[in-house]
Amino acid sequence: MARPLVQNNTSKTPLAFVDKNQFINHINEEHQDELAMFINAFTTTTVSEYDIASIKELYTDGILLELDTTSRYPNNTNATQLKTTDNDSSFANTTTFNNQYFIDFTAPISESMTLQEQYITLLQTSANKLGKRTIKLQEQYFTLINSYYVSPNMYRLVVAAPDNTPLTHPGYAYLFELNYNGLSDSRDESTDSNKPLQRYYTLRKAWQDLSNSSMQAWIDVYIHGDTVGGHWARSLNCGMQIKTVREYPEKIEHLTDGQCLLICDETSLPTVANLLENWQNPLPPLVIAVTNDPEDIGYLHNLNLSNQLRKDVHFLQDNLCHLINTPTANLAEKIVTVLDKQLEKSSFKIDKVWGALEAADIKSLRQQLKSKLGLSRQDMVIKVYWRAQ
Repeated sequence: MARPLVQNNTSKTPLAFVDKNQFINHINEEHQDELAMFINAFTTTTVSEYDIASIKELYTDGILLELDTTSRYPNNTNATQLKTTDNDSSFANTTTFNNQYFIDFTAPISESMTLQEQYITLLQTSANKLGKRTIKLQEQYFTLINSYYVSPNMYRLVVAAPDNTPLTHPGYAYLFELNYNGLSDSRDESTDSNKPLQRYYTLRKAWQDLSNSSMQAWIDVYIHGDTVGGHWARSLNCGMQIKTVREYPEKIEHLTDGQCLLICDETSLPTVANLLENWQNPLPPLVIAVTNDPEDIGYLHNLNLSNQLRKDVHFLQDNLCHLINTPTANLAEKIVTVLDKQLEKSSFKIDKVWGALEAADIKSLRQQLKSKLGLSRQDMVIKVYWRAQ
């Protein structure tokens, strides 16, 4: 039953579509930074690193956000009475009441696909206003030059890349259309037969080819079992064009100082490899790498480490912890156990975290690391890179 929201004498009816709760839960769990950015950009309220922003409800004409400041004011029951903002006509209109914020979409919506488009529009507008890099909706084309395995289960696509490909942004990801060359698969989660198969893959490395002034890059694809992505990568032939429709910059700016912890599995190994090759932080990071095949750790042993890390001749020996994943293991608990041993042995304190794993593992690990390390949202970036089927 629709529950109208009365606000400024206007009745609003909650948006109704099948996957709404899934959308809300995903954004609230994985994209709190984006919600905080909306409030920072469209209101006069400043969201602290310890505040928690969440979607309260979705409507056809906007999104209702709620800000929890109890961790900032643990003993102040009136702390949630936040400032009222003036609407900014050049951006999304925003209405504030108590600790809730209603932000208007650019146009009313009626279905989930349009909701995603409107959310991205808010994301782009708020990021531009705050001077931050964010998602881009644009078509790009890569051309396959070569392909080969760089470890037992990591398959490398060597491609000619667009001139605007970032050279020094580890984790920069592209949303590839996997059926651009005719690939189709009934196992795709989409129920829309006209929707192309799409997967995010991370830019492993990009460089300027001095011989002909062209841009080239590596896209590394983890081959695991009978998957659409693996079939697509290995089906490509030299000279084929690969289409991407979206770009997403990874959040890594917090890793420039302090003692950092990096956590990865095969899907996020390319991000960590790129980080280690471009590492400028004076302190070498602690790396916990998880693989299913023990031989895949060789992927990190064949890097051209940054000048900063090459100063420590024992970096890979002392700072790289390798975990073998097993079906019965509680991966989050194993990671925390390894971390405890390293902290006890090294007697240093973790100041910053970046990690990316499977969704269920990340949910458990985020809770444990938050309790153990007590870091702010800005200093502990834990991402979902994939979901088990």
